[in-house]
Amino acid sequence: MSEYENVLQKIRPFGPYQIRTFILVSLFETPLAWAMLVPIFSAANPGYFCSSPVANKTSDSSLICNKNACQTIQFNQDFTSIVSEWHLICDSKYISELITSLQMVGVLIGALVTGQLADIFGRKKVLFIEYTLLIIFWFSTGFAPSWEIYAALRFVVGGLIGGCLVVNFVLPLEFVTPEWRTFCGCIGFWAVGLMTLAPWAYFLRNWRHLDIAMSATSITLLPLWWLIDESPRWLLSRGHLKEASDILIKAAKFNKSQVPDLSCLDQFVKRERIRKDEEKKYSYWHLCNSLTLTKGSLICMFGWFVSSSVYYGHNFNSKNLVGDRYINVFISGIVEIPALFFVLFSNNYFGRRKTVFCLMLSSGLACFSILIIALMGNLVTLSALTLTMAMIGKSCIAGAWAAVQIFSAETFPTVIRQVNISFFRNKRKIFPNIMF
Repeated sequence: MSEYENVLQKIRPFGPYQIRTFILVSLFETPLAWAMLVPIFSAANPGYFCSSPVANKTSDSSLICNKNACQTIQFNQDFTSIVSEWHLICDSKYISELITSLQMVGVLIGALVTGQLADIFGRKKVLFIEYTLLIIFWFSTGFAPSWEIYAALRFVVGGLIGGCLVVNFVLPLEFVTPEWRTFCGCIGFWAVGLMTLAPWAYFLRNWRHLDIAMSATSITLLPLWWLIDESPRWLLSRGHLKEASDILIKAAKFNKSQVPDLSCLDQFVKRERIRKDEEKKYSYWHLCNSLTLTKGSLICMFGWFVSSSVYYGHNFNSKNLVGDRYINVFISGIVEIPALFFVLFSNNYFGRRKTVFCLMLSSGLACFSILIIALMGNLVTLSALTLTMAMIGKSCIAGAWAAVQIFSAETFPTVIRQVNISFFRNKRKIFPNIMF
């Protein structure tokens, strides 16, 4: 255990100060989930009808496009989206999916860049700067005059989401000792964001109003700048011993613990500098340096590939399930919560590998059962069973993904662990777009 972790133990490893910091930082996950998953509604096809002046009647053309026979397109008025506003149907149908893919590519690039920025300029500063820019660009999407400009804005929004998620994941972990990192890595407010996205979309049926309202509401988290402290671990790694000590003393007083002797942190600062020098010698190529590392990398890559593809597939297609689209999205958020708590329990009692195996197997069986129902032609008549299987599959894959992240972090040596996690966390952003 390092000197820094010894200090955390003395001031309480997960006391009121760490709990407060964890909750405040995790609150950002809710608007980040809104920004990431709002295309579920804003890019949805509301359905439309074609009017043929020759026959003087309407026909449902949501499945078959015939531009020669269809001169007037009438969209359903249940809600408006970018599809209905810019007529992204028939030959232009691919554009709505393309915009979502561009957003996810932005997430990939943003995560890659922000990891370096956060190491240089600090976790807190980068998080709040990128979050502020996210609000500005997200708010701007509500005024996009064309789908081309909207696509460009969603790309930037995706990059800022990716950056915020990286810092949001790391910052709370640097305030706690290793035994609490599993809890902080699993539990958060992402599912709450998915759940609350549904009522937002239900009451704001215009996609422009939806983007503007949610982005404007996200401003309420900016005052947290004065409540969230910079990571003491990062400050020590940059040699800012005085600032880190002040925060640790503040944490000890908040936890009503005795202020420990912080002179040992001088040695920690020296070791951090040595560790930084060692890490500079390692890159993505070192994941393939030996047969053992290569095998572990391929196994983890497959785990991230499966979990990310199935997870985002469930999210972006939850609106297509039988039943009310808003209720379906709301339920898909609820079912993630028990799965994450199950991972906390199962990891401790059954181990990481068994947890991942059981959750992925359960998710696969649930999804496969939907395919069987579809082949039997009973998706409508067995709608309740279909929805149940879909939610079981979503719940299990959400838990499996959390378990895969923990398993990946613990599989590799310390000096290449960050390289490994960075590699997989970024590859997961493009996997769903390859599949969907």
